[in-house]
Amino acid sequence: MAYLVSSKALPRYIKRYARVFSFKRLANFFAVLSSMGLSWLLRCPIVWGRPFMLMVEPTNFCNLKCPLCPSGNGQMLRPRGTMELGDFEKLVDELGDEVFMMMMWNQGEPYINKCFNQMVRYAHDAGIFTFTSTNGHFVRNDEQAQAIVESGLDEIIVSLDGVDQETYEKYRVGGQIERVFDGVRRLVKAKETLRSLTPLINLQFIVMKHNEGDLAEAEGLAQGLQVDKFLVKTAQVYSADDAEEFLPEEERFRRYEENDGELLVKGQPARGCKVLWYSSMVNWNGAVAPCCFDKDVDFEMGQAFKDGSFDEIWQGRAYMDFRQKILADRNAVDMCRNCSEGYRGMFSHVKEIRG
Repeated sequence: MAYLVSSKALPRYIKRYARVFSFKRLANFFAVLSSMGLSWLLRCPIVWGRPFMLMVEPTNFCNLKCPLCPSGNGQMLRPRGTMELGDFEKLVDELGDEVFMMMMWNQGEPYINKCFNQMVRYAHDAGIFTFTSTNGHFVRNDEQAQAIVESGLDEIIVSLDGVDQETYEKYRVGGQIERVFDGVRRLVKAKETLRSLTPLINLQFIVMKHNEGDLAEAEGLAQGLQVDKFLVKTAQVYSADDAEEFLPEEERFRRYEENDGELLVKGQPARGCKVLWYSSMVNWNGAVAPCCFDKDVDFEMGQAFKDGSFDEIWQGRAYMDFRQKILADRNAVDMCRNCSEGYRGMFSHVKEIRG
């Protein structure tokens, strides 16, 4: 959560979420960091502990057709499906004592999974900080908003990316901006009705060529909706054509720089990736990927719901070989060349609306 939290607000977060801190989690945290440091020093993968952050994909189905999203644009090659509640509970039972945060999304709309609120509640009851990202189309009535609040969800990102239907649907194809506004209002109202501090509601705006002139208006909308934070995020593209169509003109809102005609993510390290030591990605069917940038799970590390314990995957040959490859040369893997890990400006602006 720290990448969305200012240093001023961090003590407040720690106090609010004291339940996630335990001796076992802290010990695991320091073991992971120690092994990461040794790996950098010796240039070979040493892995102690378990991931203290975990991404979990509730589903890779989505109701929208966003042109830069493999799930929405039809370019995803892997099977579609929805994670079973029992599989999720098994994962929490196995790793929950070490995991601080669970980021519950990947390729797809989480609330399409009808068990999603139950998943959140199960992780919450295990003391895990729960965080999700949604397009906001599944908060259709007050009962659904109340169920989200009562699930114990700690934080939620609601994607906006426009200020009116015309700009919104240029990227959020098939979406309705008024439904997003209504959903946010219902969540704010449900929090007030239930006197709940959570979930913190983030309204997220991905800056693109067609909407970069709307930032001030978008922040005004965030204030009017009384969300907790307004996030401005840079866009990820996959080709020169994507870049031409979607990347904004203003440099500070572009995560890329051009080098000999190639788009490169700014500030990427030549070697190593911290994510491979502190986080992992478990997709809807249990397929473990190194991170969320492995959209089609081209680098499958194992099956979390089939191959015995997660530890066997985390310390297994596939994971260790991949870490070694990235430690030697990050540019050797195409997806890592288009990854924002190491780029500090992925969220170029985080404005706290409500303290």
